[in-house]
Amino acid sequence: MKGIKEVVCPAPRQGILRRLTARPSPRRVKVSTTLRFYHEVVGLDHLHYGLWNGEPLTLEGLKIAQDRFTRNLLQWIPEGVESVLDVGCGIGSTALILAEQGYHVEGLSPDPYHQNAFSTRVGTPFHLGRFQEFHPPRAYDLVLMSESAQYVWLDSLFPAVARATPGGHFLVADYFISNGARGVLAKSGHSLEEFLATAEAAGFTLTRRENITEQVTPTLDLAHSWLERYVDPCLSIIADHAERKRPWLTKPLRWLFRRQLEKAKEMRQLVDSEMFRLHKQYLILRFKVPD
Repeated sequence: MKGIKEVVCPAPRQGILRRLTARPSPRRVKVSTTLRFYHEVVGLDHLHYGLWNGEPLTLEGLKIAQDRFTRNLLQWIPEGVESVLDVGCGIGSTALILAEQGYHVEGLSPDPYHQNAFSTRVGTPFHLGRFQEFHPPRAYDLVLMSESAQYVWLDSLFPAVARATPGGHFLVADYFISNGARGVLAKSGHSLEEFLATAEAAGFTLTRRENITEQVTPTLDLAHSWLERYVDPCLSIIADHAERKRPWLTKPLRWLFRRQLEKAKEMRQLVDSEMFRLHKQYLILRFKVPD
């Protein structure tokens, strides 16, 4: 992702983040300036898709939809759950609501910016590092992953969940690849068929499932409208100015930034809600984790 660099991660105070022997690599954290931009500049507390219910396609509508998404997700938590590990917790907005509801919640993320925000806003334990390398200091009743499961290899995901919540619950909200997606549409998200098969092979039992694709895709329509209204005109103005002032630089610049131009084309496909509906599904899944 653009705007992300990797730096060596210091040893955290809570929990133990160890290197996986099957994938030898030093412990790392990721610093995302993109996510920081969404929070500090755009003003979003949540960084996931919203759950829309007729709101206007505006920034305020998105904020309402995102808050509804989070509160709906909390209704999926089974009775008896007291402790939650929020994996990919962002700046702690979901964890804050969980804490207000009386849950003991801890956060985990590889981003130090998230660590600082989470510690300030929530004040409960935070684990800095990658989930696949996390060896928890305790057993949690539930592991929550809201649009973060897609960033963990499947062969590492379910063992990590089993370590964190043996005999507990695994709650996932994410989009999955389906219907033979190709190209850029297949670059993000796990294959739904492979995800469910891997879960079953690991002894996880699917106890509840819901497809919310139609309720989340307005977020893509909003992003598309922003591209057309703000990004495209800005790029056009910059290109016209450069061609008038420095016409001899036009071709070299296009060659130099060819990858960025290609990514811009890919972005249009990613925010195409019709393509999303054809090749992806946004699901909420809850599993019972084996002892």
